[in-house]
Amino acid sequence: MRNPLSRHSNRVFNDSKWIIPFLASLLVSITLIFSTIFGFFKAPYGRYHHQLPFDMISFAKTEVSNGYFVESSLNKVLNTNSSSFEPPRLAYLISGTKGDSHRMMRTLQVIYHPRNQYVLHLDLEAPPRERLELANAVKNNPTFAVVENVRVMAQSNLVTYKGPTMIASTLQAIAILLKESLDWDWFINLSASDYPLVTQDDLLHVFSNLSRQLNFIEHMQITGWKLNQRARPIVVDPGLYLSKKSDIAWTTQRRSLPTSFKLFTGSAWVALTRTFAEYCIWGWDNFPRTILMYYTNFISSPEGYFHTVICNTNEFRSTAISHDLHYIAWDTPPKQHPISLSMKDFDKMVKSNAPFARKFHKNDPVLDKIDKELLGRTGRFAPGAWCIGSSEGGADPCSVRGDDSVFRPGPGAERLQRLVNTLLSEEFRKNQCS
Repeated sequence: MRNPLSRHSNRVFNDSKWIIPFLASLLVSITLIFSTIFGFFKAPYGRYHHQLPFDMISFAKTEVSNGYFVESSLNKVLNTNSSSFEPPRLAYLISGTKGDSHRMMRTLQVIYHPRNQYVLHLDLEAPPRERLELANAVKNNPTFAVVENVRVMAQSNLVTYKGPTMIASTLQAIAILLKESLDWDWFINLSASDYPLVTQDDLLHVFSNLSRQLNFIEHMQITGWKLNQRARPIVVDPGLYLSKKSDIAWTTQRRSLPTSFKLFTGSAWVALTRTFAEYCIWGWDNFPRTILMYYTNFISSPEGYFHTVICNTNEFRSTAISHDLHYIAWDTPPKQHPISLSMKDFDKMVKSNAPFARKFHKNDPVLDKIDKELLGRTGRFAPGAWCIGSSEGGADPCSVRGDDSVFRPGPGAERLQRLVNTLLSEEFRKNQCS
């Protein structure tokens, strides 16, 4: 029979084997804990050594804390003078539907410049054959093939008038441009029925003297009866779940007005800075995604999404210039669609000083008049300083490329500069986002 005392002695002996490691680990743990506490809450550079080490509220309010939050990088970008000696670059989205491929190519050629980036989107209503023809036209163009700055979106989306699918397609194009190219400063969306009234040399020359923080986005706050008519109804865009285009569907339900942000509306045609475009894609404070979800069931969401985001964001509110850079004519009172422009509107287009106009019928004679009298276009492209080839014998001078950072502005630049001077005046900007 084993002695109980002996059994107890063995247990004490076995337990004593862990005393030394346990005490050692305890000592190390205590040391690490105190080191972490006093090391973490120690103010950097000794700047706040008079503050209590555990004053979390004071620590959060110090200027040093700005570096701990990713949102602070946005303030650094916006507070830095964004002007650069490097001439600007533009990124275009040209969108169209069934039967628009030839018009899209014409618009592309007339706004083409080697410095810029271009994305073309034919929606799902266009047949695959037309989409393939558009892709081949881009592929077989020798200038596009060499410069490699024109892309045709392989994925086609349904785009419903008044629905959020237009916003989804626009955001996808911006994402592609951000992924494929780091070299652009403004994003401009156009449709196949848009046409320029100035050359790209004119536009790039004027934009060279602008702050690259300015967003051209026509906007106004929705108030009164419009607020109830636009914000309370709930609609569903069939383009989000069907493969064939149809009109938006209205529901019988109505919703309350938002209280955490104000609603703004305006033109769907915009010129957005790269910084704001990145913000809408990345949405690091989640606000752009929140607004996107809200506008999923909103009437005419393309006329409100970017406008509501920019005017409810402190960092960008002051950068919004309320103009869409387009000449657009409307009936009195305005109807659902703008008036189609023709020869009788030519003088009004010129006097507007706008760089773009819409909308035009396919191959309307006024387009040839714009080519001849405003753009000086006789070949594939509108002429610019980058075109250094010979024009003898009807040759295309743009078949030989020169320095694309050199511009040759003309009368269009003078007109556009007058418009910009008005838009940047204190009188014009005092009511922005209000």
